[in-house]
Amino acid sequence: MDPISSAQIKTEVKKFWDAFATKSKSGFQDLYSPTATVFSIDGRRSEPARLMWVRREREFFGPKSSVGAKVGEIVVQVLGPRLAVAAYPFHFSVIRSLPNGSRVQVEVPLGRATQIFQLDERGAFQIIHEHLSSAEPVTPKAMPAETAPSGVR
Repeated sequence: MDPISSAQIKTEVKKFWDAFATKSKSGFQDLYSPTATVFSIDGRRSEPARLMWVRREREFFGPKSSVGAKVGEIVVQVLGPRLAVAAYPFHFSVIRSLPNGSRVQVEVPLGRATQIFQLDERGAFQIIHEHLSSAEPVTPKAMPAETAPSGVR
């Protein structure tokens, strides 16, 4: 098996954001090792990938949620023939559905990402560690309550 390249990791980062923005549950889960650890933008501690999948599906992948991101320059450090780190800035926009049914809008104009990718035995890349953060505090803004169209009760 050939050693991994910087270009391959940049492609994987783009796959990550495409899966997130299109709300592809299976595509998103396939990007992570089941044993990965994740620090979310608003997380105070790390969580296992399996817990993160459930939370992100509930909050970000519902029909009333939306995700958008613009990724800056991706810097890749190849650490070995099967291991690399990607670090990059991003702008993240999301409308999240909360467990109580309400929705909030969140803008993260100065996001930072560090993702560690490992090439598995099948030849697929998986994220084994992820740390997303914001250079500035982020405050969710409540979305107005949805109103039923006129004539509907």
